[in-house]
Amino acid sequence: MSTQSDRTLGYLRTCMDRRFVEATRKAFEQATGLAATDYWHESYAGGSAVAPASTVGEVYSVAHGAQIFGWQAHINNCGGQPGVSDDDIARRLDAVVAKMKETYPHGRHFRILAGLEGIDIQEA
Repeated sequence: MSTQSDRTLGYLRTCMDRRFVEATRKAFEQATGLAATDYWHESYAGGSAVAPASTVGEVYSVAHGAQIFGWQAHINNCGGQPGVSDDDIARRLDAVVAKMKETYPHGRHFRILAGLEGIDIQEA
């Protein structure tokens, strides 16, 4: 059995919209090879395209070995970003991914844009 110290661990931040959470988790696991218990997952309205109320979870996961990061937002009417266009949400997400790559240069980063047409996940 693996211990936390010999496993690759990750961190996933998503929007809490119930339409996309499960599909996003599955896409993240498939793209990274992480199992459902190999990463911390935080979710709140607006996802990674808005500044979090707190970075405690993010910092905690990094301090405990997170090396793979998933930054998700979604289009198709995000309740956490009312009135923001799909294009602007994607641009906001891109800006956050760029910042997180600078903040955690040691890690692998995945940009995840969810929508009614599916999950677009790309390693940044």
